[in-house]
Amino acid sequence: MAQLGLYPAPSSAIGRGIDADLLIRTFLLAAVLLLLWSSFRPFEDLSVPPEITGAGNAVNQIGYSLLFIVLAAWCFAHEPRRLLLLVRPLLVTVLLWLVLSVVTSWEPALSARRLAFTLVILGIAGMVLLLPRNVRHFSGVLAAAVLIVLAVCYIGVFTAPQFAVHQPTDYAEPELAGDWRGVFGHKNGAGAAMVVFAFIGLFVARMRNILIGAAIVGLALVFLLFTHSKTSIVTFPLALIVSVVMARVRFPMVGIALALSVAVGLNVFSVGSVYFEPIRNLLNAILTDSSFTGRDEVWRFTVDHMLERPLTGYGFAAFWGTPEVVYGPSGGESWAQTAGHAHNGYLDLALTIGIPGAVLVTLWLVVLPMVDFYRSAHQPAAAALELLFLRICLFAAYTSAFESTLLQEGSDSVLLFAAAFGLRFLSISRISD
Repeated sequence: MAQLGLYPAPSSAIGRGIDADLLIRTFLLAAVLLLLWSSFRPFEDLSVPPEITGAGNAVNQIGYSLLFIVLAAWCFAHEPRRLLLLVRPLLVTVLLWLVLSVVTSWEPALSARRLAFTLVILGIAGMVLLLPRNVRHFSGVLAAAVLIVLAVCYIGVFTAPQFAVHQPTDYAEPELAGDWRGVFGHKNGAGAAMVVFAFIGLFVARMRNILIGAAIVGLALVFLLFTHSKTSIVTFPLALIVSVVMARVRFPMVGIALALSVAVGLNVFSVGSVYFEPIRNLLNAILTDSSFTGRDEVWRFTVDHMLERPLTGYGFAAFWGTPEVVYGPSGGESWAQTAGHAHNGYLDLALTIGIPGAVLVTLWLVVLPMVDFYRSAHQPAAAALELLFLRICLFAAYTSAFESTLLQEGSDSVLLFAAAFGLRFLSISRISD
């Protein structure tokens, strides 16, 4: 087994006791994490109507592109061939299918731009794993970055709530008034980040310091509760419990079957409630809102359009927000036409890159990481890191039943890709603590 990612690198000292290599790695890793979690546009004023443009978010594009360039320059001098180990047949197949979805897209230029941006994010996710010198270094930088973000979020809530808490004056969703969002642009994004922070806190408690880890978990969970992000609040314990069971199950097929059955069950009870009356009746009996805050309308709208182009879809990331959808035949009568996504990652994939593409991406980002988890040698030094990566992948798989988490722009995708790549590295490498 080769030594790859998160391995002890040779150090170079400047003067006495100064490790230049470690300082550079620490600075780059911390900068990447802080920039990703700040979303490049922290504390947005949501009372200002968003600018509708097909060109995308210029700030995000520039920010992620600069991150890619800096990391690429660093990796070029630090054995970039290690990244080739992430290039697997399934990933190549996924990328080829995405290119096909661009060619067949009803908005080829839009799909091409968004695929290029996704490739940048993919590159960042792979390269960032080469920055930590070892697991202890990784845990220390993660702890510092998360504590900084949490501190900024709490400071924003208590000193500038108009920019850190949803307000009645919000242009898009004034009904969310009172929900905490911190530096993030939406309470659901904040909720997902807090779940990841809680997972990181558990990792830090095991690898670095139990008090620091406990503080991270406590601060993150309190903030999560005040976001009122139902999806994150529900799926957090699911991902946590399933990960613990998977780590203790002796037979890989049993653990994988359990994890996938939870994902299937969530989709059956969400999207299935639109089409199966027994499920709908059951939900009506146990939930106060069986429409999942209006998502049922979006799911029906998505499925209807998906069935019109089931093989190739409408094109990579080229459906929601296009004039054909917003000003379509229904004349804007359905709020689903103005939705930003399908509120279901699996449906979104099927809608935009076709059902075969959705299957390929699900295999790559959901199933394969679980397989890699069981392929790992489960070294003591890597156990906590394996669980961290597994929990991020499980959380993404489960939230995708209610949100469009898979292959979306932003920090969520970077973390998901990095977790999937991390499990790949750990399945074929030796690491140092």
